[in-house]
Amino acid sequence: MGHEAFKELWRRRDKYDVVVLLLPRRYEKRLFKPYEREVGINSIKGRGVVESNDDLLKIVWGDLTNYHDVAEAMDGVDHVLHPAALISPAADHNPALARKVNLGGALNIIKAIKAQPGGAERISMVNIGSVAFYGDRLPPVALLRAGDPLMPSVFDFYAISKIAAERAVIESGIKHWVSMRQTYIAIPDVMALMDSIMFHQPIEQRIEMCTSRDSGYGLVQTLDQPLDSDFWARVYNQTGGPSCRFIYLDYLDRTMRLLHMGDFRKIMERNWFCLRNFHDAWYADAHVLNEYLGHWRDTYADHLDQVRAAAPWYVNLGKFVPKWLIKHLVMKPMAARKDGPLYWVKHPDQTPLRVKAFFGSLEKWRELGDWEQTPLDRDVKLRPLDHGYDESKQVDDLSIVELKKAARFRGGQCLSESYSGDRSQELKWRCAFGHEFEASTTLVLLAGHWCPECEAAPWDYDRIARKNPFLAQAYYNTHDRGENNLYSEADCLTETF
Repeated sequence: MGHEAFKELWRRRDKYDVVVLLLPRRYEKRLFKPYEREVGINSIKGRGVVESNDDLLKIVWGDLTNYHDVAEAMDGVDHVLHPAALISPAADHNPALARKVNLGGALNIIKAIKAQPGGAERISMVNIGSVAFYGDRLPPVALLRAGDPLMPSVFDFYAISKIAAERAVIESGIKHWVSMRQTYIAIPDVMALMDSIMFHQPIEQRIEMCTSRDSGYGLVQTLDQPLDSDFWARVYNQTGGPSCRFIYLDYLDRTMRLLHMGDFRKIMERNWFCLRNFHDAWYADAHVLNEYLGHWRDTYADHLDQVRAAAPWYVNLGKFVPKWLIKHLVMKPMAARKDGPLYWVKHPDQTPLRVKAFFGSLEKWRELGDWEQTPLDRDVKLRPLDHGYDESKQVDDLSIVELKKAARFRGGQCLSESYSGDRSQELKWRCAFGHEFEASTTLVLLAGHWCPECEAAPWDYDRIARKNPFLAQAYYNTHDRGENNLYSEADCLTETF
């Protein structure tokens, strides 16, 4: 997304001077060398700052976790676009680094913006979040809206670090901020996605993708929003729109055929795919962002054309390879890696938490039949979740009585006795477990955040759902009310390979 945004900015370089903060790694050095050459910058090795004589391009070769590097990049800017992150699966293997990059990086940006003259009032910040915030949302509740409960899946250290980062941005005091929760970015090189994580996704998952090209374009389009627009100080879902919707099983079918692997049912087994605990959905409100940015350009069909065009020559050989060979030499080894579902169910003594989180139990995995025994319901009617207040009203117009009702729907209380109608005003709240905190109505009602002490990790959703109807309406869609699971960070790390 960041590279696509840079390419879009480069097309508009008559309008913007661009500053980028890049890790001084070989890949980034090679990727940006042509741009340096174009504006007369002499490339350097390692860390440092380079800048063209006409101020068109400045590169800070540094690290988002280093405040001095971030401050150097923020010096003199008017707008900040922040898509940087350590994402899954790398984040899930190193949660400490994920928190350092994803939360620590956001805090560094906020601090550096505020250090600029009039920065909190003058400089805009666009933060990129993720569909992973919402966690497990299978049909019939697979219709997302900003403001839905945040329920990141167990083991998703990327999501929990980015949720904390978004909370910091919303409550930062920066006037012109936006957080855009990015859906699945569909890249042309789907071969790069051939990983064990492809089996974590339930087959009936609804997905509303966005191409990498449109994701980057949308990010840059935020620069055209006037600072007095109502675009700012809001959370949005960013997708490619209804023309980019599909069901995961159908996506597998189309892409496997495009890659000349043939019928997916002949190269993969039904019970290699998880039953729950991932993310993605269709959206009821993604059109709101598109009305501002106009980023709905590519369709699902366009993405498939991009996949076809990007496929390396050797995939054509797949049509000549027996399907049983593809199954046993390519697909099954992926599913059987240590971070793959087939490994977990074959070694439940080593991975009991993963079996429980992704399947419910070993018995439920054993009950899975073959493809013919598990037909896909494509016609199930999807419904949005209840947010616990009258959404026909603007949040600014809600009374304190209505805010107290919304808090009860979240299993807690609003302790404040008055509300000015200012969405940035921090009110006092208490969750069902007695934790008291301050948060704005933007954070709670429009962004779906709640008690910071109850946020994962640990993943304690069974206990929370019993007292929090707001979260329960999503959680009990794929979990039994009798479950009593607690997934501590330490225990999860023992199963991180």
